[in-house]
Amino acid sequence: MTLRPGELLGRGIAVFPLLKTIQPIRLGSFTFRSTDDTSEMSDEDSAHVREIAEMLYLQDDLRIRSAAYALLPTLDLDKADPSLQELERLQAIVAYCYSAPHPTSGDPFLHFEHASLAIFSPEPVSIFLVRPDHHVVAASPSSALTSDQWDRVSGYQGRYNFRHPFWVTKGSRLYPPVPQIGLNISQDLAQDLGECIQSLKHHLLPELILQPMTETAQRVLTALNWYNRANSLASDDDGAIIDLAVGFEALLRLPKDAKKARFVDAISLLLGRVARLDLWAEQFYTARSDVAHEGRTDRLRFMPAEQRNSVDGPLYHSLLAYGRQIFQLCTGALLFGAHLGESAGLRDRLITNQERFQLICKTFDDDSLNVVDRFVAVYEPVALAMKFQYVRETGLLIETLVGALQRAAKNLLLCTDSLEPALKERLESLAGAQPSRDSYQALAALESLIGLKITEPGDPRSPKAITRCLAEIVWHYTFMHYYWLGRQRNRSQQSE
Repeated sequence: MTLRPGELLGRGIAVFPLLKTIQPIRLGSFTFRSTDDTSEMSDEDSAHVREIAEMLYLQDDLRIRSAAYALLPTLDLDKADPSLQELERLQAIVAYCYSAPHPTSGDPFLHFEHASLAIFSPEPVSIFLVRPDHHVVAASPSSALTSDQWDRVSGYQGRYNFRHPFWVTKGSRLYPPVPQIGLNISQDLAQDLGECIQSLKHHLLPELILQPMTETAQRVLTALNWYNRANSLASDDDGAIIDLAVGFEALLRLPKDAKKARFVDAISLLLGRVARLDLWAEQFYTARSDVAHEGRTDRLRFMPAEQRNSVDGPLYHSLLAYGRQIFQLCTGALLFGAHLGESAGLRDRLITNQERFQLICKTFDDDSLNVVDRFVAVYEPVALAMKFQYVRETGLLIETLVGALQRAAKNLLLCTDSLEPALKERLESLAGAQPSRDSYQALAALESLIGLKITEPGDPRSPKAITRCLAEIVWHYTFMHYYWLGRQRNRSQQSE
């Protein structure tokens, strides 16, 4: 919807229509409360929450008594927004937690549709979208709507499960995505999510909301989305087999070739050599292949080991029921292993300082960033270069070291006018040093800079502090080479 001059969007509101909560719960950047709780907010936001709560219906004329909601910043639902991306990750985790399989039957506690999420953005909407008049009959009298000169009324533009757009106004009704879906009596978002996240198996799930850009987090979130599809009421067993298999493939990063063999090995590696676990994995992947290549399968139940080659042998539990539990166990094991590697700083240890200095050069040359943001971006690589400067490294090039420092000096001169005259002079000398095979002129300027006694910056993340730290690292690597170059030059001059 295009806003007219002077019109402003209100704060967005996210609602789990089919999930209730008794106490507030913090999930990522958002706090979810019951729609009965509109305290500590503006009158405008409170009115929007009450209005939306009255739109939530289960079926027929049965309105849902309360739901869980969170206030959002102002949104443009037609554009990519960080808040929407975080909400999408959050919904995946909520649906995943509520799909915990029953310890005996293996059926999910709740299906994906129970974790449906509706997002409302208060803004004018077309009256023709909220009150269509073609081939419909009003079953009951509805309040009259007065539109403006552009045929708009006050209302909400929305997204249901991030896929389906909708438009509503006061008095509209929003129903679940599937008919005859029940509300669980014991369900309580604050208590249920709290218990799930506190468990050993799922205690690392909140990190997927706060750290979405790590490779492992992105992979796990992709796998969770496919797992949630397998628990959809709209999916039959054949479809669920495919969805769950894709979830396993994304989670375990199975290669395109020899997926079945690698699947069996990966499951056993994460969960141990449990008796008959490999047999389940083989049968599950055989069923997956049947559906993928033939469109259906008759092998949806587990066959004991002694009957593995018999089509007519006794059948036991559902392969899907086992699959849900095994998927959640593998997810917990993978997240815990990634957490151990992250805590130990393993990723940083496998990167050389040469690579870090190349990244620093590239960042300082990035014209899409302003100068201050360039220093923000290089803070961590500089800190890690300082940490690992005593590790032996044969591929470190002096021209890369000097190039990174000269770029830092140039950028520091651009972003501040409050430098001491002596410091500014030496930085200009360093930044303007002519390139040469031995970088002697730049190293001489660095020696002069290192010997300067200046006021230490209070903020270690300031551009001045980062440049100073970078100079010390480069001097640590190059001072012996610089003095050797000086002696060589003296000898050449004496012999001449």
